Amino acid sequence: MKISISQILVILLLFSSCKKRALSSFDTRELQGVWSGLLFQTEAKYDSIALLPVVLPQKAILYQNGKENTYDLKKIGDQLTFKGEVGLRFDATFSKDTQSLYGVITDALWSQSLQFSKAENKWVADIVKPEIIDTDYYVYLAFEEDTSGILKAKIQSNKENRVLHFTIDSVWIEGYDLYFNITNKRFEISAKFDEVKKHLLLSYGNAGGKREVILTKLPPSHTAGYRPRSDQNYTYRVPATVDASFETATLEEVGINPSMLALMPAMNSGKYEHIHSILVTKDNKLVFEEYFHGYDREYLHDIRSSFKSISSLLLGKAMMEDERIKINDPILHYYPEYTISDKDKQAITIHHALTMSTGLQLEDEDEMQWRNNDWVGYKLNLPMAYQPGEKYQYSSGGMNLLTGVLQKSTEKYLPLFIYEAMLLPMDIRKFQMRTSPAGRAYLPGDFYLRPIDFTKFGLLVLNEGRWNDQQLVSTEWISASTQPHIKSSWPKNADYGYLWRLLERNVGGKPMKTIEAWGNGGQFLIIIPEAKMTFTFTGGNYNLFPEMEEKPFEILEKYILPAVEIE
Repeated sequence: MKISISQILVILLLFSSCKKRALSSFDTRELQGVWSGLLFQTEAKYDSIALLPVVLPQKAILYQNGKENTYDLKKIGDQLTFKGEVGLRFDATFSKDTQSLYGVITDALWSQSLQFSKAENKWVADIVKPEIIDTDYYVYLAFEEDTSGILKAKIQSNKENRVLHFTIDSVWIEGYDLYFNITNKRFEISAKFDEVKKHLLLSYGNAGGKREVILTKLPPSHTAGYRPRSDQNYTYRVPATVDASFETATLEEVGINPSMLALMPAMNSGKYEHIHSILVTKDNKLVFEEYFHGYDREYLHDIRSSFKSISSLLLGKAMMEDERIKINDPILHYYPEYTISDKDKQAITIHHALTMSTGLQLEDEDEMQWRNNDWVGYKLNLPMAYQPGEKYQYSSGGMNLLTGVLQKSTEKYLPLFIYEAMLLPMDIRKFQMRTSPAGRAYLPGDFYLRPIDFTKFGLLVLNEGRWNDQQLVSTEWISASTQPHIKSSWPKNADYGYLWRLLERNVGGKPMKTIEAWGNGGQFLIIIPEAKMTFTFTGGNYNLFPEMEEKPFEILEKYILPAVEIE
């Protein structure tokens, strides 16, 4: 009998597998399941802040691991502020008449909201840890045997889809040591099984160094960070009440067929990996709100470049408060500190920044953020590639030129202005955001808030700038910013407004215009005015194209939109 080369290879593979398994000093069936440990953890530098006395604060105390750092507060009108070392600053608005206080603290280019309460003769607020990607980053190592009895391993995390970094091709065991063949040589992992303590000691190395993490085996009911959900038996429930901002309702009450809920078994199957939340509103009512991979309503999520679209709303707010701002104002009008003689650069307007058509050469974002202290100056000093308005080019640096426009519209520190003018009226009290070394807010992304609060911006647009009984952004701006102004490059030749993508989707079989905010990793806010609906997605499929778009859009177009009953 002739044996083919492929048959020989299979025999060698099986022999090699058996040999490696024979080298094991323990029963490898003990490995099967999901193991987890905390790989990265970012802590807050400060624990809390206190202002005193309560009637008119004059001192601020920062608490750090039991130590106190005291600062004198400077009062300018209704503002309280202090500046410390290495970019530390505190900014707040205090009303002596109503005895109300709210503010932000910024440290290491990171700003966060503070929620103050009275305690004895002082105001106190907790300072929470920054919710960046390395905060509470759990690694999951899962083992199973395939049909041939060969041990397979998969690595994943609660925060992001680790397919971006590497996958595990094979695993072998020698004694109590586990070795992994992975797809990216910039990383290195190995593990050791402790038969007494029944844990794995994972050695994880990357460009930042090597660390060791103890992994423990999870019971099936505690695998929500690894799997979309631990509980596979889904029962639909009306979302919990949010606040006075908007109501909740059942799907049927707003005309959505329960057939939409077929998406949940699909989610639980792992088909749509690393979608972190899905929220649906109709007729200003929240009707669906589900979280995955261990996320919940209170978790602040990075909305990445979706914040660009919210920045468009911020500009509309600034224009309401300062009528001197005009859409065709030259950008350089808001940066008198720069001397730029190039006539083409002098012709760049607010309109061009809003439509990604400044004409400036595309920036290297890493070079801009890590090798320059002045991100605006870096962008303005790049050469012109096109005439202003000639061509759409997606550019974070280009739209960030709007920072100066917003800052000139207010006497307040920009993160405080955002908190006071836009977020608090919408009852949004928790946010974090990046700031620049030059003391400016960063508008293109790195903005963290609850998905439920992300949804509120969709309702704001849906209601033409009104929130409850307050006109937060003018109706005229909502209309102007969501009209086509240029053709974008992705989706190819799609309409683009003022930092909004303008597309079309089928709702209940009927084509309808949409207004959409997109962010890396799967952060989407989709508004359909004709259907009076909004859809919010957050996710961790960072830099995975086209998965980061295809996964949520398939859920939307296969399960949700067909279930909308059109009268």
